[in-house]
Amino acid sequence: MKNISILGLGNISYELCSVLVRKGFNVSGSTDNPNRQNILNKIGVKTFSRNEINKCILNADKIIITIPPDKNGCPVVRNYSKEILNSNTKWIGYLSSTSVYGNYNGEKVNEDSILRPREEVAQYRVRGEKDVQKFGLKYSIATEIFRLSGIYGKNNNVIHQIISKKMIPIYKDGHFFNRIHELDIARVLSNACSNEINSGIINLSDDLPASQLDVVSYAYSIMNILMPQYINYNDIYPDMPDSKRRFWENNRRVDNALLKRRYGKLIYPSFKEGLSSIYENYLSHSSNKD
Repeated sequence: MKNISILGLGNISYELCSVLVRKGFNVSGSTDNPNRQNILNKIGVKTFSRNEINKCILNADKIIITIPPDKNGCPVVRNYSKEILNSNTKWIGYLSSTSVYGNYNGEKVNEDSILRPREEVAQYRVRGEKDVQKFGLKYSIATEIFRLSGIYGKNNNVIHQIISKKMIPIYKDGHFFNRIHELDIARVLSNACSNEINSGIINLSDDLPASQLDVVSYAYSIMNILMPQYINYNDIYPDMPDSKRRFWENNRRVDNALLKRRYGKLIYPSFKEGLSSIYENYLSHSSNKD
């Protein structure tokens, strides 16, 4: 069972595919991004266009779905159930989001917490999860739902925002954000593919929910740059676009105890280890260019 198809080769695909290839998997995936196709082809990934998902599924033993849901739920199980059933697929990993929990006013949530999403996109994710679970149950295919917190990593992080002068520190009293490093996502998903077939729901989030200001101030400190005066959320929220305001009005602390019991300790347990590593790599690459 070493044939895996990743339906939706997105921003985390390079790290994930790299780990899977090193573990001896035959990796296939779908994307219409020519640059991403080229990079992944070079490390041994067989890529298909989005119009060829049926071919991508054909030889799969295991499938990871990263294609986002739409208003009707998961388009993969809706449109390609026949292809999945005609393949040798025994396990489906589905990437969802911790946004499905909605607002808990800073309280802790775990995999058994009641889902109360307010945003349409989060509601779509709930429908997508249910579609995949229902499909797996009906056809005896193990399904594992991974609810991801905010993703950061090599190319998407607060260090880059500070360097490009796009960072505006904002403080909201009692507010928490949750995050996960892309390398931890790759490690967990590759272990999920390699180990015994698991099922159920699992939060993919690090050990330390924190305010935006905590994360930003730490980044400025390791960069040895004076942080500008932060802006109080209460002073700016009336002028915020609705989409950004809704983002800030969701407040929860994601419990990752089940993740660690099943898949072990994280590479980057908190933003401190993650950002320190990112900045060290930035300094190393900068010095090599000099």
